[in-house]
Amino acid sequence: MVQTFGYISVQPDWPIDVKNALRGVEGTHKFWVSAYMPAHESIHANIRASAAPAPDASASLVSLDVDAEGDISAEYLGPRQLRLSSSTLGIPPALHTSARKTTACPQIARGTGVRGFDISPYGGLLVACGDDGVMDVYETEAGTHRVQLQGHLGDVTCCQFFPSGQVVLSGASDMRLKIWSASDGTNPVTLVGHTAPITDLAIVGTGKNVLSAAKDGTVRLWYCGDSLLLHTFTLSESAINRIHLVDKGSQEESELPANEFETGGKLVAAACEDGRVVLLDLRLKKSIAEFGSAGGLPMRAVAYDLERGLLIAGQSDGSVLIWTDANPEAPPIHSFKRGQSSVSVIRLVRRPSASSLICVGTEDGQLYLVSLDITVGAEIVEDLVAFDVDPISQIRAIPTDGPNATRQSIWAAGQDSRVCMF
Repeated sequence: MVQTFGYISVQPDWPIDVKNALRGVEGTHKFWVSAYMPAHESIHANIRASAAPAPDASASLVSLDVDAEGDISAEYLGPRQLRLSSSTLGIPPALHTSARKTTACPQIARGTGVRGFDISPYGGLLVACGDDGVMDVYETEAGTHRVQLQGHLGDVTCCQFFPSGQVVLSGASDMRLKIWSASDGTNPVTLVGHTAPITDLAIVGTGKNVLSAAKDGTVRLWYCGDSLLLHTFTLSESAINRIHLVDKGSQEESELPANEFETGGKLVAAACEDGRVVLLDLRLKKSIAEFGSAGGLPMRAVAYDLERGLLIAGQSDGSVLIWTDANPEAPPIHSFKRGQSSVSVIRLVRRPSASSLICVGTEDGQLYLVSLDITVGAEIVEDLVAFDVDPISQIRAIPTDGPNATRQSIWAAGQDSRVCMF
């Protein structure tokens, strides 16, 4: 049985009204909020923000008054965070967090938006890609443009930094992978072999080998040094939409073929348009498990929680399915859903002293975090608010720089030429 969630959406730029209220700017400071639950009438309201005296004279508070025909409750927690709920629709309180930092990508046209991006391992650089071969590197702190990476002949669909943080791998609709210098924009390596647009990629270990997935139904392993295709996993007659590479632990590397490095212990989960998720052993060059079934709803996103042995996949109808890797032929052990829009990306977000959160992005701009207890069910713990109805194209999770952080920092992009950090 699918666990169905209602949800509350809030005007993406709500912090501006709160900020103006705190500053005493003249005028009415209000923003919209809407609550949704399947089979129930939606609730729409305005929230008015006004300054309120605080017990500590050096501080300021914000009072939130909800103007609604139905029930929506709002609590101000800080300049970037609200707690919203609706008892009428049975929506429990959940955090709604606005972006802490935004990096604009003006070279990428608004409307086509950021198709893919990545953050360098140390957080200082951002690479973002879009339509018509556009791809650029930015300094995250200053938000300044460093270099444009020119050479793809079609829309650039995915990009990722190598572990050094100074080299970028990209894939595009021109069916090519390219390797770039993030310093001067040179392109010393191009990998050719796919017969349809590339959809996703991954870097193996330190980066001598890389992986790519494409609409030709294959996942391919490459050796960067000689621009050499080492192996092709032919999985489907339809697209491979996403892949997730995980490391289950080091294995004996002495018997590796020439031009192959660090593939021992590496597993790849591939989300297929034909309704399956296929788990591959990169070292053994074979499929070791299949989840779902051919002919089912398309699988659009995938994450493999190796620590808990869970395979998590997002479908075109908005459902998120969870299997245990110990029993792939059984039905999912849990599933949840929040709206009808397709899941576009799933990422695992680590916490210091608890199991990872599941971060879900959808085609209608929802971006939310789920805590999963397989004996109890799922719970939505936080909504990340920055995108209106723009599809979420990519999510990245990196270590946070906050001393009291409860989770990794989350970066996300949509269709408005921005990358936002929460």
